[in-house]
Amino acid sequence: MKGITHVDFTGFNSSLFNGLQVYDAEDYVIKPKDGNSLFVMTNMVITPKQYQGKCPEDPESYQALCKTDKDCQQETSNKYGHGERTGRCVPSYRNSTLTVCEIHGWCPTEDDRLPMIKSNVSTNIPLLEGTKHATVLIKNQIDFMKFDVATYNIPNTNNRTYMKKCRYNAKTDPLCPIFRLQDIVSSCGDNYTQVAFKGAIYGIIIEWKCNLDYSIEECLPKYRFKRLDNSRSSISKGFNFRYVNYYVEKGKRYRTLTKAFGIKFELLAHGKAGKFNIIPLLTNLGAGIGLLGLATFWCDFIVLNLAKKRNVYRNHICESVGRGMSSNEKSSLDGDTKQNCDEKKTQEENNLLVHAF
Repeated sequence: MKGITHVDFTGFNSSLFNGLQVYDAEDYVIKPKDGNSLFVMTNMVITPKQYQGKCPEDPESYQALCKTDKDCQQETSNKYGHGERTGRCVPSYRNSTLTVCEIHGWCPTEDDRLPMIKSNVSTNIPLLEGTKHATVLIKNQIDFMKFDVATYNIPNTNNRTYMKKCRYNAKTDPLCPIFRLQDIVSSCGDNYTQVAFKGAIYGIIIEWKCNLDYSIEECLPKYRFKRLDNSRSSISKGFNFRYVNYYVEKGKRYRTLTKAFGIKFELLAHGKAGKFNIIPLLTNLGAGIGLLGLATFWCDFIVLNLAKKRNVYRNHICESVGRGMSSNEKSSLDGDTKQNCDEKKTQEENNLLVHAF
């Protein structure tokens, strides 16, 4: 990843995050645990300088509100809270008209709202909107072990400056492995600024379809992009997770809690290769001939026994066979078949035969 953006933290109440701060790829790219994806942080909620202590619970948390100390049973907690209750009912830091249970945990609690409180950014504009101009270089190797060949998606060119200047474009440069993030999102019909506010998941699909009867250099990848998350979901929309950075100041341990919103890119590569071989050709040819013979048998069976005008077809077949028989051969036929074969078809039967076909 390459690209630089900035965030203006003017007015944000923190000595660690204040004024204009520049973010490069090492700051906003977070490597997920799985090896085939890439996460780019595009928005965030920062809770700086948290410490282990006592503080009021977030009033937005489940069962945080109280009227008396009896509503806050000591040493209890719930999975939606931020710590264990101390047994006291205290005024809220964020809304003086409310009283909440006091907790023991990481204080102050996270104020989980977008846009981040006191950040110098307008509503619905992600803090790291500038990541839309960032680029990502994808290196992919595919092995067709059955044919003992391998190839890469990096173009084989003598132009040393090509990789520095090229940008993927489906029409003008479909083989360039360097992609601009905004182009990936736009190719799926989405607006980067809107998507980056709460995050999303996109798939970068690399397709290989190779005819190995030709040179391996003619085996070239094709790139496609697809949005993988549900953009219409009304619950838990987007993509985010939390991470912390710990530090010690004057002998006391603190942490910075960051809720990171962003775009996760899943890399999906698959391929198919083939090469001419005489043995499968002969096998398929023999099977085809056998199926043709079987098809003739079943067609005759259906027409002779199940069709409404099967007698017309039977008479035609028997007459054709009878013309080439001797008198002795005809006499060997059974009575019904002999009668059918000896009868002369009338013009009306000919018309019925044409109609039957």
